[in-house]
Amino acid sequence: MSTMFPKRIFAISAAFAIGFCLSAPASADNDFDVAVSKGNVTVTAHTGWHINKDYPWKLVVGDAKLDKSKFSLAETTATVTGAPKGTGTLKGAVCSADQCHTFQKDVNID
Repeated sequence: MSTMFPKRIFAISAAFAIGFCLSAPASADNDFDVAVSKGNVTVTAHTGWHINKDYPWKLVVGDAKLDKSKFSLAETTATVTGAPKGTGTLKGAVCSADQCHTFQKDVNID
């Protein structure tokens, strides 16, 4: 048996592990909270996290598409007001000192 065989197995395993880590979506659910109340949707970053103001924030409810210009973005909160009633999809991002997490969250606006 050649000494190249274990090296190839290691290289293939390492490449697979790196590819899996790069392709797996990061979960931001523990990094922020979402509150919905009477047409308002607010994302509040947890301690150590902040709102990514450069991300193209979006809320889609039915045919209504509220883009980043409709959001009020602060250090630890992102708020959109006047959202239509219904079930929608919120897209945003939060960051810490060394990483950023994008998210897509279903919201029910009353």
